[in-house]
This record gives sequence, C-alpha cells and structure tokens, in this order.
Amino acid sequence: MPNPPLNPTDILRRRFADGRLHHAVLLQGKNNPQLVESSLLLIRDLLDMREDQDEHPDLFHLRPSGKARIITVDKTRELIGALNRTSNQGGAKVALIHEVDRMRKEAANAFLKTLEEPPPGTYLILLTTRPYSLLPTIRSRCLLARIPATSAFQAPENWDDWSSRYQSWILSLLDRESLKNDRVSPLFTAYGLTSSLLSLISEQADLSARGAKKSSPFLEDKERDALEAGIRRGVRSSLLAEVAEITRQTVITAKNTPHLSKLGVKLARVLSCLEKNVGLMEVNLKDEAAMENFYLSSLRIWSAK
Repeated sequence: MPNPPLNPTDILRRRFADGRLHHAVLLQGKNNPQLVESSLLLIRDLLDMREDQDEHPDLFHLRPSGKARIITVDKTRELIGALNRTSNQGGAKVALIHEVDRMRKEAANAFLKTLEEPPPGTYLILLTTRPYSLLPTIRSRCLLARIPATSAFQAPENWDDWSSRYQSWILSLLDRESLKNDRVSPLFTAYGLTSSLLSLISEQADLSARGAKKSSPFLEDKERDALEAGIRRGVRSSLLAEVAEITRQTVITAKNTPHLSKLGVKLARVLSCLEKNVGLMEVNLKDEAAMENFYLSSLRIWSAK
C-alpha cells in the first residue's frame, strides 16, 4: 500500500531537514489558529524546540495591534532590529508574522529589505487568511504553502436549538396559508433570531479568546485587543457560513413540496443578501445593524409571491 501524501507542513519540515528550505514561507489558510498550530510544527524544527514548547528566546512575533488590527511600521522596525541582533542561543532566529495581510504599505515597505535579504540564519514565517490582500512584492518573495482546513465546524452551546428555530422560521414564511393568518409573528421571530445569533457569536468568541490569551500570555494591551477582534471575526465568519449552509439545506428539503416554486431564485437572493451584509461587517458596520438588515430582507424575500 502506498504511503499517504505528505501535508504541506511536513513537506516544509523535510525541506528544512534537507537544507533546502527558503528563508521566507507564507502559510495560507482559512483559520488563523490552525495556521499558528501549523507554523509551530515547523518552527520547533527550526529552533530545536520540544514538542510541547510554544515560545523560545529566538522566536519573535509580529502581530496586529489595536481595534483596527493593523501591523504598524514602528512594530515592524522593532522586529527588524531584533532580527539583526545576535541570536540569543547561538542558533537560528525566527520571525512569526501573524495576519500579515494587516501590514499597511509603509510597514510592508520597511519589511521588504529584510524579506529579500534576512540576517544569516533567519527564517520568516508569514501567516494569512487573505493572501490577495498582501502587496505583490511581499507575496512574490515567499514560498507559498496552502494549509487545508482540517477542523470541523465547532458548534456553540444551544446551536442546534437556534438552527431548528431558524429553519422553522424559513418554512413558516414559505407557507402562504400560514402567512395569511399571521403576518406579525414572523417579524418578531426575525428580531429574536438576530438577537440570539449575536449572543451565540459573542459567547463563542469569548470562549475562543480566553483560550488564545492563555496560550499567549505576554501580549501587549493593543495586541490583545487585536487578537480578540480577530477571533471574533473568525467566529462570526464560521457561524454565518453555517447559517448559509442551513439555509441551503432547508430550501432543498422544501423543494420536495409540489406547490412551492421559484425557491432557487429566492435562495440566491437571500444568500446574496447574507454575503453583502457579511462584507459590510468586515468594513465595520455594526453586527446588530447588518444582521437585522439580513433577517428583515430575508423575511421580504421568502414571503414574496
């Protein structure tokens, strides 16, 4: 039986063992915590760390900071200065740049020379979930490794209950006879679904943030703010992707009912509306306003003739 194919991290580790690893590696994936875990597998080899070790005197982190989650030019120059000093333990030095897509143009330009010609024995590991938000000059100077998603959807507590109520709400809007008798209840249900979904996002984000801060206890206040904001965005993205999937599956089931028509068009409009509001949240529209807009728009779409 042939051996299973190596995953990208194992390939990078083998390159290092063979002395062929490029000094700059860009790890691309859909989940920031998973990217950090994958990077540590490689970094432990680079710095000869124990399997249970996450920090090292010659491992330097560069993270976004503040509510805006920006990698500043000042922090970038601090990192460059640290890399140009002698190794603390006489071996390699590694810079781990978290969410490198948050690096603004001034910081990226300051980083380019180090990216092109790092100090001897220095490795640069860049992490991103949005590779095409990077400057081409950054992307082109790195060895790209795509890290496939391996973790299943992590459902928060009470998710099944919320999902069931959401599916029932959609089906009630598709029931023309039911709507004739009661047009008010679906509206109140929409507000209830909005409120409870936002609570689930907040609770799951808080739980994930506590775990992340425990594993990174030496963060500055602004870095901690950025970490929490990034985790919230990741949790929100994951849950809303699941909302889209529940919506699809509900409509697939409803299509088996002969009297329903035009469901495909309605589904496309609802998913487009969700995608639009997710995009607005990414540019700082308040979650409450975006989700309220989604549910009220969905109500109109599903209940239209």
